[in-house]
Amino acid sequence: MTCNKGCKDWGFVGMTRVYIALGSNLGDSKRILTEAWATLGECERITLDGLSSPYLSAPVGMKSQHWFTNAVGRLHTDLEPLELLEVLLETEARFGRIRKSGSFGYQDRSLDLDLLYYGNVIMDVPELILPHPRIGERLFVLVPLRELDSELVDYATGKSVGEMQAALEHAMEVSGGKPQEIICDSWEPAHLEILS
Repeated sequence: MTCNKGCKDWGFVGMTRVYIALGSNLGDSKRILTEAWATLGECERITLDGLSSPYLSAPVGMKSQHWFTNAVGRLHTDLEPLELLEVLLETEARFGRIRKSGSFGYQDRSLDLDLLYYGNVIMDVPELILPHPRIGERLFVLVPLRELDSELVDYATGKSVGEMQAALEHAMEVSGGKPQEIICDSWEPAHLEILS
């Protein structure tokens, strides 16, 4: 991995606050998410700072009989955005995620790590767009994000996470389309042990 293991005692000085979306719909998803989150915390240039409850959600934008387990985590890092993206991709691969080149659309996956916010950075390059362009379209991101940080404001739109969630729910109600199904779950003792 890009990061090396090591202990940190220097806090958040000089570090950027980052939000990561975690998702899985293959295998023991809760275990995969907690182990992946703990793996990120092993990087000496990353300090973990909170993980939401797990949420079970029906697939959005894809057909699958496998529901997802989703969560959102907050961390602090001095890695640059593309360096952090590389760490996320390496962690996905470590947990069995295979990204097929040339394939279109979303597929079932053992682990998905999406960089949602990196400080107040606005970025649009082939590898990465910040903030993540589909945050406002996904309850499975907005709900755990709001749980983790109810005061968070999307710096690209000026809207709070709560306002974004309300706007999405209203849009779904007005359109009469299929609602996004999401259920709050909880980590089990074995998962909390991984996180401790």
